[in-house]
Amino acid sequence: MTNCIPSLSRLSCLGASFATLAALLSAPPVLADEATPTAPTGPWTITKHIDLASRYVLRGVTTTYGNGQPLGNAGADAPESDQAALQWGIDFVHTSGWSFGYWASTINYSYKQLGNSYGDRSITAFQKPRSVENDLYFAYAGNITGDLGYTLGMTGYYYANGTHANALETKAGLTWGALSFNAQTLLNDVVWGNKGDTYWTLVYTKPLPHDITFTGTLGAYTYKREGKYLGTRDTATGTACASGEAFVVNGCFAGNGPSSGGLRHLSLGLSAPFPDSSLSWSLQAILGGYNRFDVKQGNQLVGMLSWGF
Repeated sequence: MTNCIPSLSRLSCLGASFATLAALLSAPPVLADEATPTAPTGPWTITKHIDLASRYVLRGVTTTYGNGQPLGNAGADAPESDQAALQWGIDFVHTSGWSFGYWASTINYSYKQLGNSYGDRSITAFQKPRSVENDLYFAYAGNITGDLGYTLGMTGYYYANGTHANALETKAGLTWGALSFNAQTLLNDVVWGNKGDTYWTLVYTKPLPHDITFTGTLGAYTYKREGKYLGTRDTATGTACASGEAFVVNGCFAGNGPSSGGLRHLSLGLSAPFPDSSLSWSLQAILGGYNRFDVKQGNQLVGMLSWGF
């Protein structure tokens, strides 16, 4: 369950992250892949990359997606991967303002088992088969006036080894110089979110000496409290959770109830290419906020090595 540490497709990853669609034509995203674009072929610029991240943190959730104590990756809980994650992708940007791309990451648990557990409560093992997140996205970026621009787009999420996890998400953003403001809204209920959930980001990017880039991302969420897999009612059985409980994917659990929204994370990142190399590095400090059940998230430092080709 992706600003990514390395991507803003479903991440703020950086999860997840993929670079934010607006960032493709304006500023680099948090821990954005530092792949070097190939020489433009006509009006197109193509960027390809393979990355190794120290872990995959999706949109600031470092500790748990649930309403109580963290379960860890063995329990299909945050982060998406608590160990090194392999990630890869490709982006196409056209001079007209259109862009599209693909981003993927390994995950250290099984969305297939997690989704199947919604209907089969006997499932307790969530490590195999482990999932791979695949994000396909497109956007159009245009100019309003002066330095003020906009981005409109959509992302599709497909999980290899996943059940009740595939989704569509819209994106709308404004850019002004080094700042971008984005809203990404989920269009269907899945085990990692409710239809109508909106992820808000304010991104600031500044070039520094020695080819270093600083990126700061403030992320927040507004949530739909009731959905098929997250809320206060078990829609598989049609029963309501007891007082002091919330429904989290496959059962009612004691703890916090659903929140309508709040601060998700503040992420501060540095990235730079290695001299005379197609390799680059990035480092991100994630200051944890709160998840959809108002559970405080821990702070986390995430590193990444990227190869652009």
